[in-house]
Amino acid sequence: MKNIFLVLVLTVVLVSLGVSTNAHAYGSYRASSYSDGSNGWLIQTGGIYYFTTEGGNPPYSPNTTITRQLINFLVGYHFNLFFLGANYNYDSIVTSGNTTNTDSFRSFGGDLGLMTDNVYLLFTYYFNSSATTGAGTTSNRDLNNGTGYQISLGYNFDMGSGFGIGPALTYKSLTYSSLSSGASTSFTYTTLVPEANIRYTF
Repeated sequence: MKNIFLVLVLTVVLVSLGVSTNAHAYGSYRASSYSDGSNGWLIQTGGIYYFTTEGGNPPYSPNTTITRQLINFLVGYHFNLFFLGANYNYDSIVTSGNTTNTDSFRSFGGDLGLMTDNVYLLFTYYFNSSATTGAGTTSNRDLNNGTGYQISLGYNFDMGSGFGIGPALTYKSLTYSSLSSGASTSFTYTTLVPEANIRYTF
């Protein structure tokens, strides 16, 4: 965790120095719709959806299908190079074979980061997260009191009229401290995934 914060701080310093150097060399700093350094609101949503099928051993076991769905919704305010906002994240993995097993994670958090109209680096702290693991099976359990963090590095292609699209690479870690029944437990979920995002600024 300490190493991640050090990398984040170092990246912030390097990007700030790069922008300062660019502004000195060209006389002004331009970043698409924020080229004049004005402030603005931003709404961004995206995620991933995919499925894979793994062969079984017919006729004794069927194929296993794994379906992954991730939705990330972000809203906030952009000022100069900085961004401050709020984030909702939904993440589910469904495994279907002889039985269907569903793991789902729902998280709310706050965002702080660096952002131009192209490159952005965002850190999210999830202060409220809940999860259900093993849904549809006898090992079904609800997890509460979850917290965690997320780091996203992405690029936005300006499409005009305030819209943009682009890819991102996101690392997320969530830790839950209790079951809904009140029994004590500890469960950690981590993932590193690519995302596709669409953005609107105004």
